[in-house]
Amino acid sequence: MNPLFAATFSLLALTLGPVGLASAGPATDVVKARQTALFDLLKKGGGENQKKVGAVFDEMLDYSALAEASLGSEWAARTDAEKKQFSELLKQLVRKAYERNLKKTLNFNVEYLSETDSGGVMTVRTKAFSKTDAREEPVEIAFKLSQKGGAWLVQDIVTEGVSLVGSYRSQFTKIIKKDGFPVLLQKMKDKLAKGDV
Repeated sequence: MNPLFAATFSLLALTLGPVGLASAGPATDVVKARQTALFDLLKKGGGENQKKVGAVFDEMLDYSALAEASLGSEWAARTDAEKKQFSELLKQLVRKAYERNLKKTLNFNVEYLSETDSGGVMTVRTKAFSKTDAREEPVEIAFKLSQKGGAWLVQDIVTEGVSLVGSYRSQFTKIIKKDGFPVLLQKMKDKLAKGDV
């Protein structure tokens, strides 16, 4: 499974299907609430509801944390303008990937396994099962959340051991070191223009 798709898939799988929960916690409760809202909107369909789905999705993710972590040590070297532009492009890429892969997750149920705290970062472990093909291997997904402004927000997703942030950081660092930051921004713009996310 492509690392970027895998990580994006994990976001989408969260939004669909009945939930089994062994022991709820504050971060799991937030994720479950978002899941319920998204599931209700997706069942209704329609353009207006799609906009609402996007809004709920945005409420789940800490885009600023994703952007900073995705650039790693390169973040400090960027100007405020560069950081702003990069963050907006990354947000659009994640959103586009979400929309593109939405239909691929319609046949999965998600089971919540556990919630653990490590230095203020809550990890909510889940497993997604295909509803239509019992032979298909379940996908293990871990959501890492931190509190920001009193709200729990997703700052990373690890799917089958593949971190969304780690995958982005590896790709972005390679491009920056080889071609420079402006080229990275252009590549991100090209992906958005082509719908290749």
